Amino acid sequence: MMLTPILLALSLAAVDGHYPAGIGETPNPDHSEDRPVVVELFTSQGCPPCVEANRRFGDFAARDGVIALSYGVDYWDMFGWEDQFAQPAFADRQKDYIRAGEASRVFTPHFVINGGPERLRFTRDDVPGRVARTLPLSGTISLTPLSGGRVQLQLEGPVRASPAEVWAITYRPGLIVVPIEGGRNEGAQMEHHNTVASLERLEDWHGGDYSLEFAGPAEDFGLAVLVQDGPGGRLVAASRLRD
Repeated sequence: MMLTPILLALSLAAVDGHYPAGIGETPNPDHSEDRPVVVELFTSQGCPPCVEANRRFGDFAARDGVIALSYGVDYWDMFGWEDQFAQPAFADRQKDYIRAGEASRVFTPHFVINGGPERLRFTRDDVPGRVARTLPLSGTISLTPLSGGRVQLQLEGPVRASPAEVWAITYRPGLIVVPIEGGRNEGAQMEHHNTVASLERLEDWHGGDYSLEFAGPAEDFGLAVLVQDGPGGRLVAASRLRD
């Protein structure tokens, strides 16, 4: 039987009735730009708990040693407001995590730390603790800006039994505030931090030495590269270009 719009909306927002909070605590001192932790958020302008989750996500986005990336998903658009940052490709990325993990369906707000596909049952006090306890990524990776807006990516490591996916992620760094004029969040001023604009899958990494040159981001956009152990898998390495 098809869920009614109201029931579907409730199911999409459900994460045990909690949204992340208390993110302002000090991260693990081992997290650094060379050894980062990656926090991905799947969110929507039509999701009521996402208003507060997005705002608190800004604390992560402001930190050194944390690569924070926010993806707009499009499956809330049926409820009266179209999220201008949402793309089907971002919902597909979330579905990879769902298929690899413990959840039975997509939900928002959905936080993923270092590619961990488990369904994280965040509470107000648990979010900063989860990040602080997460070991930083230590894969050997570098991003070097070149002339003409090009970027060189280099990876090193042992030969892999199966190839790792390599993703170039372009995002809008900093804060964007959007007034919501319809749907379930009508009247809200919704914050967006490090909003992802595009995903590009690069050549897979089979281990060993890897060097690839590709087009960098447009002016005023940021770039992060995530190396992932298959669809919805754990992250192997990550880096970003600094402003």
